[in-house]
Amino acid sequence: MNTATKPAKPMATDRFTSTFDDIKARVGDTFQVQIGSDAQEIRHSVKLLGYLTGKTIMITTPAVNNSAMLLREGQNITVRAFSGTAAYAFSCDIIKVCNTPITYLHLSYPKTTQKAPIRAAARINFDIIGASTNITHNENSNAAPTPIIIHDISTTGASIASSTPLGKKDDILRIAFRAKIRDIVVHPTLKCAIRSLTSTDDEVNPIKYGLQFLDLDTQELLTLQSLVYQKILEDK
Repeated sequence: MNTATKPAKPMATDRFTSTFDDIKARVGDTFQVQIGSDAQEIRHSVKLLGYLTGKTIMITTPAVNNSAMLLREGQNITVRAFSGTAAYAFSCDIIKVCNTPITYLHLSYPKTTQKAPIRAAARINFDIIGASTNITHNENSNAAPTPIIIHDISTTGASIASSTPLGKKDDILRIAFRAKIRDIVVHPTLKCAIRSLTSTDDEVNPIKYGLQFLDLDTQELLTLQSLVYQKILEDK
């Protein structure tokens, strides 16, 4: 299933200059790199191997189809990262291409980075198939889940649509869906409350619901945060 069928809504607020140290990056963190300055260039996921303040940043070499990309020293790249509720981006040059014991790159250390705070309840366009059960009325029954489309999602709620009624305002639902975070498939099942419902012109799914998530545990919250941050990295 594809979680990236539409551009994400704008997430950032005011941008300002920061430093790489403000990212508080840790070895093993995932960054996104873009080769060249074209905004349409594909972003590649890499791992941070380490850095020496003011000197260099070491990352794994971007790969395509499990093969390391052929890059040259002096080539410019753009690096993007997330930390907490902020997105960071900076431009740097490849200063050394290393092939042993693994393929990795030494990057020039950026003098500054661009930091863009992200709203705590930032929503991403999702458009993925899921299922919903009204547990206010069916918690102890064997009622079949109702198919839904999740249009957008955040760490606090979601907007969904359905072809048939799911319940009334303040009813409690349980929604489930399948998504992919990097190479890991996740199957969140989330408790939520209907906070709004409206009719739309969509002939297939004419009923739209605004949901608020309830009683999220730590793992559920981390899963939602990872989905949101991953999508922002893809579309930023």
